[in-house]
Amino acid sequence: MHIKLLEVTEDTFWDVINLKSDQDQDQQIQIFERWVGSNAFFLGACYVYGFVPRAIYDNQTLIGFTSFGYRKEHQRYELISIMIGHQFQGRGYGLPVLNAVIDEMVKMYNCKEIYLSVIYNNDRAIKVYEKRGFKPTGEIEKGHHDEPVYCLKLD
Repeated sequence: MHIKLLEVTEDTFWDVINLKSDQDQDQQIQIFERWVGSNAFFLGACYVYGFVPRAIYDNQTLIGFTSFGYRKEHQRYELISIMIGHQFQGRGYGLPVLNAVIDEMVKMYNCKEIYLSVIYNNDRAIKVYEKRGFKPTGEIEKGHHDEPVYCLKLD
């Protein structure tokens, strides 16, 4: 496993857009998928809000997408989205990908805390976040779904 976070380019745009988190989504175009907003939605959010989009690769294979940055509205650094394509789920990518994103955020921003929100019943994602040290803050992010907010405090 060799995880890399790379820029989304003209050459990779459609591959990133077509990567879905749930097999049922493969034949649909929707703004929100079951567990996460679509990659198209988050690429748009990156453009509007100045977040950083990254395609997630294992060696030369596109396996996911993430976006992160400083969220002015909350005045903190946030992991805005992270998804692994459905065909790559269950292969142990969760924690290595999360660690790569955290490393990139620390390198770019020298941040001491990272926040994220997650759909309340996305048990697999919550397990990975908590394993990495994210703790619930008690806040609820109001969006398409009510999502509990988690924070990772970095030393």
